[in-house]
Amino acid sequence: MAIEFKRKEVKPEIKPIVNSGSQVKIPGEPFPFSGRIVECYYSNPELDTVSIMWSDGEKNREYYLKVDENDAQFQALLSEFSYESIDECTRNRHEIHRQEFRDAFHRYAMQNNMFSSGEIPQDAEEYQGSMNLMFEFDPENAENKESLFKLKLKIFEQDEVKNSKKKKGKTDIRKAETPVEAISAYYSFLK
Repeated sequence: MAIEFKRKEVKPEIKPIVNSGSQVKIPGEPFPFSGRIVECYYSNPELDTVSIMWSDGEKNREYYLKVDENDAQFQALLSEFSYESIDECTRNRHEIHRQEFRDAFHRYAMQNNMFSSGEIPQDAEEYQGSMNLMFEFDPENAENKESLFKLKLKIFEQDEVKNSKKKKGKTDIRKAETPVEAISAYYSFLK
């Protein structure tokens, strides 16, 4: 004798999320990101496209959207995320990337003993001076020329350069007219 079981379909209960104002949104309705936005920022310099980072509960997903106040998707975005919030997230992301670059440059300088003592300068002016040499190099300034010369000497003292037979690479270091060019030439020895 076989017993038959009838399956009852159970749908998960969806709880609405109340947004500012009297609107009630159901997560994922009417657009995938609705009620699920983690972050939103401008994704290009023209500020005509936004990237919406939203969560499906398991993963964060990215959704790109043109800035168009007549578009229903963009209006849904603005009902949850204001222009001010988009601007703030964009500024925060840019600052994070700038800091990552600073940190990477600092690690590179430390690994390659580019500080005069081999340690982080305790004097903030000395540290800023080494950064200025990289980013505000003036080929007419006698101090900057001297610093570039010292940088080239330091590069030639490195084992990768000292023990290398690369004549073109060594010539590129000698002919470098800026610290960035000298470091770029040095980088060819590290490949």
